[in-house]
Amino acid sequence: MSYRPRMHADQIALQLYTVRRLAADDLAGTLSAVGAAGYRSVEVAGLPDTRPTELARLLDDAGLSVIASHESIDSLRGDWESVADRLATIGCERAIVPWLPEGERQTIDGVRRFAADVASVAGDLAGRGIRVGYHNHAFEFAPLAGTTVWAILLAELPVEVELELDVYWAAVGGRDPVAEIEATADRLRLLHMKDRAPGADRHDAPPGEGDLPFPAIVTAARTAGIEWYVVEQDEPRDALADITRARRYLETLAE
Repeated sequence: MSYRPRMHADQIALQLYTVRRLAADDLAGTLSAVGAAGYRSVEVAGLPDTRPTELARLLDDAGLSVIASHESIDSLRGDWESVADRLATIGCERAIVPWLPEGERQTIDGVRRFAADVASVAGDLAGRGIRVGYHNHAFEFAPLAGTTVWAILLAELPVEVELELDVYWAAVGGRDPVAEIEATADRLRLLHMKDRAPGADRHDAPPGEGDLPFPAIVTAARTAGIEWYVVEQDEPRDALADITRARRYLETLAE
């Protein structure tokens, strides 16, 4: 019998940004639908403005726990204590910085200053029991003065700052997601699991419906000790149907 890579089904989570348009109209109903699709863990981003206590109640009603929350560097620079308070209220112990502002990624020094700020915030939040990570897009892999934003971040961020590798955006940036998982295994803790659809526009798609090698990705991720496999699409065709198919496919790779 040929070997099939495995992960645990309870490590599959959903990035709520995927269902943001539905949530904008009906947050409670959307969270309930996410739970009905089989998810028990979620990552927070793109939700309508909601009091933390109310969001905590809605998540609990839907049977969902929060594994991470995307938090802008500006919000963390401005008032990290308020961010920590909000995350504590919803039971979240991980803040992921999802974006390096365009004006700060034009020079090596700009990227280094950004990395220093992320490191500083990570030290502050550690005192509140909250880990900090960084999530990539494609621009990190483009040339910058003989190097790349990605290389600078890996060199400048302390190892305590975790990585959340988006395998789709890594591929769009010209990188092999499997190689990136292997190269950053010591600090990689989460993966964004979205596929790259075939065709001219190469839009994102549910995992298993494009050309990325998800069995090999999962094999590398298991070796790296990935904690969470996070389903995400930036532009789903049918959000609830897409996240349902995504989970079912990933479950075929899970124990």
